Amino acid sequence: MRAVLAPITMVMAVLFSLVACAQESGEFKAGQHYQVLPQAVAQKNNSKIEVTEMFWYGCAHCYHFEPTLDSWKEKMPSDVSLQKLPAIWQPVMDVHARLFYVADTMGVLEKMHTPLFNTIYNQRQMLAIREGRNWKPDLKAIEALFNQHGADGAKAAKLMNSFAINSKVKQGMANQRAYKMTGTPEVVVAGKYRISSSLPGYKGKSNSQEVMLQVADYLIAKERADRG
Repeated sequence: MRAVLAPITMVMAVLFSLVACAQESGEFKAGQHYQVLPQAVAQKNNSKIEVTEMFWYGCAHCYHFEPTLDSWKEKMPSDVSLQKLPAIWQPVMDVHARLFYVADTMGVLEKMHTPLFNTIYNQRQMLAIREGRNWKPDLKAIEALFNQHGADGAKAAKLMNSFAINSKVKQGMANQRAYKMTGTPEVVVAGKYRISSSLPGYKGKSNSQEVMLQVADYLIAKERADRG
């Protein structure tokens, strides 16, 4: 009797699993948990499904999102890539975006990303000097921070206002506008879908950041299926 029941039990378990998955994916709806962009934005690499996180080094929610995102990245499928886009809508954020692009250009982003978060968010050291309504990079503080973490501080300071970094800032702002991003952190999948915890589907959820990544997984699967 047990030999007969075992296969039946396995079949029922699979069916319940499929139903659960269907219910879960059914919970994620456009306009509630994500928005479909009016015009898709071209990816850097079409062989991958790109996931882009928009963040700011001075953002508390972004700071607390980092460990969750890092854990998600460790399990990320091989056909998915994670990109970061520093947000800019205030003058001081321009300086912080430049710090990201400088570290990335120098090949030391992995080394500098957490120290930049800790310095700007935790220690509230802006690495910038205020001049009226504007901010300019505090080159001495930037050089010291990069040196402290084993990077070339003099090179970092020199790059801050370079043509290469100016170009990256302009392109980043263009992408920000194209993604229709309005807050941080937000996530875009495949240049087509914007995920934001400010949408109605996240209201009252204490684990909204975890749900954002569940929605990202759902949209990645959708994009993979659409590509065939």
